[in-house]
Amino acid sequence: MEAVLRDGRSMAAEYAQVFGPGATGHVETIEEDGEVVSTCAWLRRDLVVGGLRLPVAFVGSVATRADQRCKGHGGEVVERAIARAAEQGAALALLWADESDWYQKRGWVPFGTENVFVVNGSNAFLLPDPEGVRPMQARDMPEVHELYCNHEARADRTLAETGAMLTTPGLRALVREVNGRLTGYACVGRGEDLAHCVHEWGGDPEDVLPIIAGHWEVTSAESDRLFVMVPESESAFTAYFTFIRSLGAKGILAMARIGDLGAVAKAFDELTPEGVDVKVVGDQSLSLTGPSGQITLSENETLLALCPPRGDKRVTQVVEAEIGVDLPMLPIEPYACGLDSI
Repeated sequence: MEAVLRDGRSMAAEYAQVFGPGATGHVETIEEDGEVVSTCAWLRRDLVVGGLRLPVAFVGSVATRADQRCKGHGGEVVERAIARAAEQGAALALLWADESDWYQKRGWVPFGTENVFVVNGSNAFLLPDPEGVRPMQARDMPEVHELYCNHEARADRTLAETGAMLTTPGLRALVREVNGRLTGYACVGRGEDLAHCVHEWGGDPEDVLPIIAGHWEVTSAESDRLFVMVPESESAFTAYFTFIRSLGAKGILAMARIGDLGAVAKAFDELTPEGVDVKVVGDQSLSLTGPSGQITLSENETLLALCPPRGDKRVTQVVEAEIGVDLPMLPIEPYACGLDSI
């Protein structure tokens, strides 16, 4: 991984959840003549979305040695990760791809929504003053973790995991303290990734926005832009950045593949009203039967009904029309912060 992705530079400290003490992540490899030629990492997590816990696997750090490319090794090692994760009950595999076309040709589909806003010289003056903002300290970790857990949409983590991630090299974390109480935090950067990007935060807008102003004070000496990642469910933040005329883009959360179809069916069963029958059909299809009809969904259609890119509800609407019942809990709006990627 270091040879291919970092030109030999160290990267283990950036991924404590895979390589750190007590890590729960996994590494898959393909070897030839006793040498690793392709590899990737994966991590089992639950996505918390309202009352739903969706078991998933985050896949990342896919690396194939330069002289071994175009032999199918990259695709094979990722398939191994999906299969192993499915054995652990992961309904879906998710990854963040620089080359999304490569993955789409191999059955991965865009999944979910992420909004990105830009703070720059034309709107930064509208942010609140960074009053009470200071660097995060080790003693802040329990309160920071509590703020993280207040997100309705998040990847489930332990306090120890949050602590390990927030000490990643290259990460700048600021908090806001009011009357001796921690009310917000926000992080910029992570190793060699997410430079000049607020990729995780917790707290209400009145507490997080002053922290973003504090990050801008540092970032503006290095860059003319600071990016802020915002979940679709955080409408108050979206409204604020829209109000200050921040340039924004509605992108996708990740690329997705189905792992354990039975676990996907269980999620649909929790998300659909009583009277809707959800069944696995064969190895790759899901059947939903309602008061006035039945529909069979392929793997891609299942993903688009569950969590389409950029909030597109058309597949869900087709399902509602075919089975004759409204599905108010679909599609879902999960989220995973930048720290969760591997």
